Amino acid sequence: MPFLRERSGARGSYQWSPEKIAALLLVLLPFALLAIRILRGDLAATDPLGLGAPGLGSGLGAGLGPGAAGGLGGGASGGLGGGPALGARPLVETLRFLGDWAVRLLLITLAVTPARRLFNWPKLLNARRTLGLGAAALVAVHFGLYCIDMGSLSVVAREIVLRIYLTIGFVALLGLASLSATSWDGAIARLGAERWSRLHRLAYPITALAILHFFMQQKLDVTEPTLMAGFFLWLMGWRVLQRYGRGTGLAPLVLLALSAGLATALLEAGWYLAATGIDPVRVLQANLAFAYSIRPAWWVAGLGLAVALASEVVLRLRPLPARRVRASGATS
Repeated sequence: MPFLRERSGARGSYQWSPEKIAALLLVLLPFALLAIRILRGDLAATDPLGLGAPGLGSGLGAGLGPGAAGGLGGGASGGLGGGPALGARPLVETLRFLGDWAVRLLLITLAVTPARRLFNWPKLLNARRTLGLGAAALVAVHFGLYCIDMGSLSVVAREIVLRIYLTIGFVALLGLASLSATSWDGAIARLGAERWSRLHRLAYPITALAILHFFMQQKLDVTEPTLMAGFFLWLMGWRVLQRYGRGTGLAPLVLLALSAGLATALLEAGWYLAATGIDPVRVLQANLAFAYSIRPAWWVAGLGLAVALASEVVLRLRPLPARRVRASGATS
């Protein structure tokens, strides 16, 4: 099928696909943001998109008291606009920037299937391949910059073997490479639809590994990794609901949102306990300290509830065909 086009009703005729175009623009967004920062020499800007909401930029230390685990908004990743100033080592911050965006694109790719069902938007599936390949491209550039920073492939190989978080990231890279190599129509024909689908379900563990890699390189500041992990839990929970035919019900979606939020809070508390020894009760209590920040658990639960309500409205106005409502199982 021609790039950025989709088959129209007429046989052999194609038209521009808004979904594919939007997906391509989203893939190009991190490169554009990075280019703008470099061209402007804006080495002091921490939030070029202006998305530094208090909930994403405040520190856990404020919620836990003095001496706790460092600010959660002032670490390596920061807000959605791309994190801290490029600083003394712009190459390192650039590879972190692209790696963070790769995780976001992986999650957005996994969100395509729920979104097309929850909002009865079949053509949204056209965007999934572009998003997935874009995430793989970001990971490849991320790894390439790491190799440049190390200066020697032998050093890179040694570091991958000796440092577990690099081993995890490299395994995710290899998995994405295998998915990218089979992300074309000819591969589906050669492998067969069933085998191809089984292979591409590796997107789930690959994303989990990417988020774990994100966690492990953040040291004390795990606000965004926690947020990404929470969204991943919601996406996986939705697939469980869909498998049992409950993926579009309001009550199950509300329960999923609340459960994902709670699981996110527990995950954050558990991570801080393992990484720093902070009492998990104090971390959980920080979720109620709204004067300091809005913790990732609330963002996950809030977005999940918003999706549930929006889907209910959309599906009432434009119901799914009966065979879709009864369908079970989900793809990536």
